[in-house]
Amino acid sequence: MAELLKLSGINKVYGEKIKTQVLFDIDLAFEAGSFNAVIGESGSGKSTLMNIMGTLDRPTSGEVVINGTKTASMTKDQLAELRNQTIGFIFQFHYLLPEFTVLENVLMPALIRKGRIDDRDKKRALELIDLVGLSRVKSNLATDLSGGQQQRTAIARSLINEPKIILGDEPTGNLDSQTTESIYTLLREINQEIKSTFIIITHDQRIAEKADRILEIKDGRINLDVDKYVAKTGGNA
Repeated sequence: MAELLKLSGINKVYGEKIKTQVLFDIDLAFEAGSFNAVIGESGSGKSTLMNIMGTLDRPTSGEVVINGTKTASMTKDQLAELRNQTIGFIFQFHYLLPEFTVLENVLMPALIRKGRIDDRDKKRALELIDLVGLSRVKSNLATDLSGGQQQRTAIARSLINEPKIILGDEPTGNLDSQTTESIYTLLREINQEIKSTFIIITHDQRIAEKADRILEIKDGRINLDVDKYVAKTGGNA
């Protein structure tokens, strides 16, 4: 498989007078269509790494290449366009717009991308809403949804622009265990159906074990990198 996202020599240092290094010489590559879990204790650098992967933050040094595009010299506007076209985000807090319906929230990234909504966008949005099991509430305001329904709406929204990469930062961190299980089952189904690459930060070891690959971040370094497929086949494709 092709490498869709590659990080080379990533370091991140915060502060000017008092410097704090959060990431140390991170080298990682993610293959197209893979489902990856990133684990680690609070303060280990997981979210900083995720933000750099998603170009929401820049590394102090090192290179991020997304779908063959080097991002180091890109402007803020260019990075914003790259994110909108290539990356879908699912956060712990869904960040839905409360005054809009499920359908309108799902369509929002497409509206931002093109400045308008066409019939193809509406058709795709309705297909995604059906995929995440929300067709019956597509006209409900975000405030009239359960926590699980809100997160499912956020998942559909992350997929509207057909991104190659989905980044999730504790996407079920504020949900109960049963809803968490159903959300992760849904993410795996989407991964297998549309072949987007998923990289999910989670503190839940049980959920991480469902991934094809588990990465553990400890003190800003890669402490563990286990690819289950490679482990099963002994490295033979």
